[in-house]
Amino acid sequence: MPQDDNLNNDERNARISPALRAQLQKCYEFGNQKMQAGEYDYANEMFARCYTGSPANLIYLQSFVANLRMKYGNNKKGAPFAKIKGGGARSQMKVAEARSKHDDVLKSGVELLKLNPWDAAAFFSMAKASLGLGYDETGLALLKHAVECDPGNAEVNRYATNELAERNLFDDAIACCQRVLNVKPNDHEAGSMMKDLLLQKTMQHMERKKTAAEKEAKENAENHISEEDAFEKKLAKTPDDHDLWDDYIRFFNLRGNRRKEEDTIRRALKYFPEDKNLQLRYDDVRRERAKADLNQAQDLYKKNPSDAMKQKLAAAKKAYDEAALALIRRKLEANPNATAVHFEYGQFLMARGQYREAIGELQKAQQDESLKALCFLAIAQSFEKIKQYKLALTHYEKSVEAFGKNLESEQGKSALYSGALLAAGLRLYKKAEGMLERLAAIDFSYKNVAPLLDKLAEKLNNSGQE
Repeated sequence: MPQDDNLNNDERNARISPALRAQLQKCYEFGNQKMQAGEYDYANEMFARCYTGSPANLIYLQSFVANLRMKYGNNKKGAPFAKIKGGGARSQMKVAEARSKHDDVLKSGVELLKLNPWDAAAFFSMAKASLGLGYDETGLALLKHAVECDPGNAEVNRYATNELAERNLFDDAIACCQRVLNVKPNDHEAGSMMKDLLLQKTMQHMERKKTAAEKEAKENAENHISEEDAFEKKLAKTPDDHDLWDDYIRFFNLRGNRRKEEDTIRRALKYFPEDKNLQLRYDDVRRERAKADLNQAQDLYKKNPSDAMKQKLAAAKKAYDEAALALIRRKLEANPNATAVHFEYGQFLMARGQYREAIGELQKAQQDESLKALCFLAIAQSFEKIKQYKLALTHYEKSVEAFGKNLESEQGKSALYSGALLAAGLRLYKKAEGMLERLAAIDFSYKNVAPLLDKLAEKLNNSGQE
């Protein structure tokens, strides 16, 4: 038979002749008239003839099922004693299935649906037969009916998952796979399948996005439209597209344009004012910009240390402090127990001479084992600044202990050296000597360790300390 370009793939597979197609179309139109008039039995004869004559036609299948459901008043169970009445047709269907006679399966299925258009088993068998014949549209529609009529059936959902995944219909496949897991939470096969589906969906999304971006870039180049103008054009149409705002923000970030990045995030926040990630990104960019301005002001002041430049430098420092503090507070608002942020806040306060406040933040951070040694060191330095020397020495010692094998680091050596100096100042010469000896064993050339040891030896001799 010559190929008809007006047919879709399913209809070509069904090999419907033009004459039969015209005849079935007349039946379909007549069936629609009867259904609208409430003559469901008559309409059923027409639609059944249409579907069995062209089982690849989705419209015929949909009309056949819809008319029957209207006939039974959407009672979800069909005719009285449908299961008993359909015993013969079901037996014939099973035999046809066993012999892979797909056409016969569909014919038996039609008879079963006439009695109960919510028969999940019939829909499932018909779906497998249709897909086996290459009728994807009607096969997937029948499979959807099977799932909807028996959503807790693991076998049906597992089969649907595989068929949908093969056709890259990942959202529907994931929904079916989730139903399997709802029924069988420990099903390793379904769990593994879910991971694969999520990965494939992500890859598909990225590939589509890449293809669309390449197509758009080509069109923009041909029309001499800049990337920035293209973003603005799209946002004018869909200003609530979160992904689009993310891409636009990233566009400026990758180009190092912090001013426009900040401005774009500010605009996005008008549409997503509660978005915590956007708020953090906004504060982070503000800090970066303020840091760049501060670096520039410092360079200019070095070249021209005038009063005017001094004022600009002070203003830049103030702006940076405000931006940095805003970011830290935003981070703590998002996660009050973030030890790394408490440590960052403590260091921020130390740099600004607020040592008492810094100690409180650093004590919150010292619960983190990875930060403990650094926290003890910073707390010791802060106590020393507020002249709490005994507490400072105690924390230098804690820091040394916490550094352990990392005493060779610059911070570790600093803890030994500062602790030794403080101990000497408190006339605890033996303790000071012990800390300096440990430091000398690690790095004898560190600062003035050698002469300090000599001085301590002299102090010990004169003091009589053991």
